[in-house]
Amino acid sequence: MMKQFHLYRQERYQRIILAAICIALASQVNFQTYAPGFIITLSVFILPVILYFNSDLNPIQLLVAVTIASPIFRGLLLFIGHAVDPYDNVIYILADMAFYMCYGILYYFLYWRKTERTNTTFFLTIVLCDYLSNLLEVSLLTDFSHYTYRLFQILFIAALVRSIVSCLLAFLYHYFKLMLRDEKHEQRYYHFIWVASAVNSEVYFMRKNISEIENVMKNAYLLNQDLQHTDIDKAEQDKALQIARDVHEIKKDYQNVIRGLGDYFNDDEDTAMQLSDILTITTSYIRESIKAKFPHVTIEVHNHVDLVIPNHYYVVSILSNLIFNSVDAMENQPSGTVVVSATDRGNHIILNVSDNASGMNQETLAMIFQPGFTTKFNENGDVYRGIGLSHVKIIAQEQFDGDINVTSELGKGTNFEVTLSKKRLEQEEEA
Repeated sequence: MMKQFHLYRQERYQRIILAAICIALASQVNFQTYAPGFIITLSVFILPVILYFNSDLNPIQLLVAVTIASPIFRGLLLFIGHAVDPYDNVIYILADMAFYMCYGILYYFLYWRKTERTNTTFFLTIVLCDYLSNLLEVSLLTDFSHYTYRLFQILFIAALVRSIVSCLLAFLYHYFKLMLRDEKHEQRYYHFIWVASAVNSEVYFMRKNISEIENVMKNAYLLNQDLQHTDIDKAEQDKALQIARDVHEIKKDYQNVIRGLGDYFNDDEDTAMQLSDILTITTSYIRESIKAKFPHVTIEVHNHVDLVIPNHYYVVSILSNLIFNSVDAMENQPSGTVVVSATDRGNHIILNVSDNASGMNQETLAMIFQPGFTTKFNENGDVYRGIGLSHVKIIAQEQFDGDINVTSELGKGTNFEVTLSKKRLEQEEEA
């Protein structure tokens, strides 16, 4: 714990020193104004930006470092260049130091100590800090004399202009970062919807497989009962019972996995989703996923349906599997297009996923909805994952009282037409 605190403190001091050096160097870009030694520098534009993006740093500590660094740079250059006599050089340095110290103290009490900080209060604080600090610097250089109304005017206008420029730079950069962050959050949201849809589909079929597991367990137990009336060795008879017990344990583990995934990706608190949003999420994520392997494949979307779907994960799963199926069919083509459309047909919604890939022959068409059938393998011969077209058809039929049909022509492409009941689409999923 102490080591971590020490590292944090060291990193903070490094930032203070770096900021002080940057401000000191920026102060060398300047021009003479109202009184000898009173200059307008680039550092006064940079200082508010540094304070804005380092709100965790104590401004007094930061400005003390600047108070030391900036006058040293300026005094050293004036001394080397013999621009002024040594006495005036000291006066200029002291006035410069007073400016930064005044700036830091005012900023500390007017803004940094406040619990509620806003961009408006930051801007007003910067204007006031700039104006009063400049007034103090001019007063030191003029021996607190020669005050005129025009002087106060010039100092205030200078403070206002510099504060506007500095705050605009800080605020615009901050909002630009927020925009990038929102874009990343949106991509993460798309990714979550994608993963949740895949998991919910898998869990759906895992639940269906529970009944198959129970049948295996039941048959093994009945086999054990039948073997009790035979002359088979007792050890052999008990094997069937042991199989039933093992299958029962597998079933329990299976149920725990289903329960865990179901709880983690539970959608009870999620709101329903517009079909247009479902199409956007699905196609955007797929475009991002395929751009490396299929850079010349385009995905077009034509939506003519205004519908809110509570049970949206299954629709994402249906669309994503069909679109990926079309994209994979273009592996040996230099380019291709997948067209996704949604149309309203009264009591039904029609989803079409078409491509201009190589198409399928009649033999393949007759088998694509059979469980376990696939034509997609990777370089190692492993079957690609995904719920498969057979499961897509089951979801369409069981969840949305619909169906899926396919037409294809060799050398021209394939079209999948999914018919879904509008009433079932608008219903919440039954427990």
